[in-house]
Amino acid sequence: MTDVIDASAATSSEADGRDPASILDRLIAAIWIFDVDEGHVVWANAAALEVWNAASMAELASRDLKADMSPAVARRLRQYQGDFMSHDARFTEMWTLYPRGVPRPMEVRLCGVRLDDGRMGMLCEGRDQARLQPEAIRSADALLHTKLMISLHDLDGRTLYCNPAARASFESPHQDLPSRFLHRRDFERMMAQLHSEAELSMIAEVVSAAGQRWHELTVRSCHDPVSGRPSILVSETDVTELKEAEALAQNRAHHDPLTGLPNRLAMPARFKAMLSQAEQRAARIGVLFIDLDQFKAINDTLGHLHGDGVLMEVARRLSELRVGDDTVIRLGGDEFLFLATEGPGETGRINALAEQILDRLSLPVHAERRKLMVTPSIGIACFPIHGTNAQLLMQRADLAMYEAKAGGRNQYRLFDESMRNQREEELQLLSDLRDALRDGQIVPYYQPRYSATAQRTVAVEALARWIHPERGLIMPSDFIPIAEKSGLINQIGASMLEQVVRQRCAWERRGLDVSVSVNVSQRQLCEADFAAMVQRILHDNGCDPSRLELEVTETLLIEDNPVLSANLAKVRRLGIRIAIDDFGTGYSNLARLNEMSVDCIKIDRSLIQGLPRNEEIVRLVIAMCNFMQVTIVAEGIETLAEAEWAQRHGCHELQGYFYSRPVSAMEAECLMRGQAALPQGIRPGRLEPREWFVGH
Repeated sequence: MTDVIDASAATSSEADGRDPASILDRLIAAIWIFDVDEGHVVWANAAALEVWNAASMAELASRDLKADMSPAVARRLRQYQGDFMSHDARFTEMWTLYPRGVPRPMEVRLCGVRLDDGRMGMLCEGRDQARLQPEAIRSADALLHTKLMISLHDLDGRTLYCNPAARASFESPHQDLPSRFLHRRDFERMMAQLHSEAELSMIAEVVSAAGQRWHELTVRSCHDPVSGRPSILVSETDVTELKEAEALAQNRAHHDPLTGLPNRLAMPARFKAMLSQAEQRAARIGVLFIDLDQFKAINDTLGHLHGDGVLMEVARRLSELRVGDDTVIRLGGDEFLFLATEGPGETGRINALAEQILDRLSLPVHAERRKLMVTPSIGIACFPIHGTNAQLLMQRADLAMYEAKAGGRNQYRLFDESMRNQREEELQLLSDLRDALRDGQIVPYYQPRYSATAQRTVAVEALARWIHPERGLIMPSDFIPIAEKSGLINQIGASMLEQVVRQRCAWERRGLDVSVSVNVSQRQLCEADFAAMVQRILHDNGCDPSRLELEVTETLLIEDNPVLSANLAKVRRLGIRIAIDDFGTGYSNLARLNEMSVDCIKIDRSLIQGLPRNEEIVRLVIAMCNFMQVTIVAEGIETLAEAEWAQRHGCHELQGYFYSRPVSAMEAECLMRGQAALPQGIRPGRLEPREWFVGH
């Protein structure tokens, strides 16, 4: 028996001398005391024994009521116990008891009572509600067990009721509705909308017993069923995990996984935030578009793992240059964006930042006994003078970056309108170029290679020319860079090879035995099916492989791409000759040159035209070529003196404007039939720029 009952017994005995237990047994109301911690009824009057369908108090006390107690009921009882201890709370609620598995709905008044050992128990007074409608009984039970947090508040926000789930979430039973919201503006917005709409849904941050959480709330205007006064019914669902998942997905969607920098998708929001600050300070925003020069060579030569390391180092160095609200973004590949603010008192900051980036990003990359340089090309567009929105500024910074590349790389350029006009011209040219490929407007022109000993043309080099229906002859320097940027270069290369092989066979049928050489690019050689394509073209046209020569640039000597090497080996096995073009202008890996077993080396025109100043260098190149037992071709012969010097010092073939400019197939045939080996001379005036070719 509890202290409460014992005290009652003593008081009652002093009053009238009768047994207090017998008095309680005479009450119609069922009264019992429940040990919340142990899950046992520790005392009950006769009415309670009847409610619980118990033969005796001992039998009822032996029942373990926690054995089949639902988690929701257990949580609710713990809430009661805490509220009893903290502020002597009292509750009246609808409960459904299950004595021996039979449901018994009751209205139960609950309050705290100290047990013999001082722990807090629960005094229960029950009134039978058997006459209630089933719907009412079930709704009360559902409110007890549901995880949906339901609370009722008056118009001032005072809490009138919480179901167990809401009570578990509220910091206290008396937490009012305004203090439920982390941000007061959310409560005010809710009340304003509720005034006009009577029902609303919203997601807000709330202050709960578990800390700050995200809840989805459904709020309705209603009336308090007890007082009849206007009230607010709130249903809440915890959506914190969903919001955190959304935030994580948003973060991943807007950040680059390799470098951790914001990505292209994050750019508009970052720019908008900077724009707001810049407008207040009358500052300008610089959009610096950064592209790494020669980065493809890192990936192709050293592998993507090494390339990723370079990108992470670039990201780190750029991030170290940030000041204040500056933002660094990785657009993709080897492209980065640096957004920087230049305030009224910081004139020249954006230009100075570009200089810093050039200095910090000139990366020597060491690997496998090699040293490769990675440098940045930077284009700059500024708000507000070059545009007022992020997309336009980025486009114009991109244009300026391409100007920096065209100007020699490792430098920066500021956007101006001439770049936009040039870009529009390029776009039109690109559109025309696609039509040109479809309509066969890109054709080979041929420049003879004159044998110093046989005194006749023994080979011709094929050079791409675009016969535009409106613009006329377009030189490679005007369309090859566009083809490379747009990815059309391989199509042009394949078309040129097909036409050249077909032309060579046509000449042979007409009695002209001449070799033809075609320039191929690194991109072509890195295509897995390149060698198979060459073999197919030779087979389809019945061409002798030994009469075809593929020219590659000297820069390919430093490449160690397995696909490229395999293609060169395959075409050599077919009997096709390999020539190194532009020799002497770059770094030559002599061991690699020997491994390739080339057949021909073409001395670059810059060395020939530098005679006699660099005579010793050219002699050294010729001696090396003789040692390797390869055919030596002197390019860029433009004067009789140059021709005589090259012939006298052992060059096997001579090529240049002194003999012929590149001409159409028909003109080349006429020259060959007329034995155009005699010098044609050079017309007065400035010579055409260096010939471009497919793959340059």
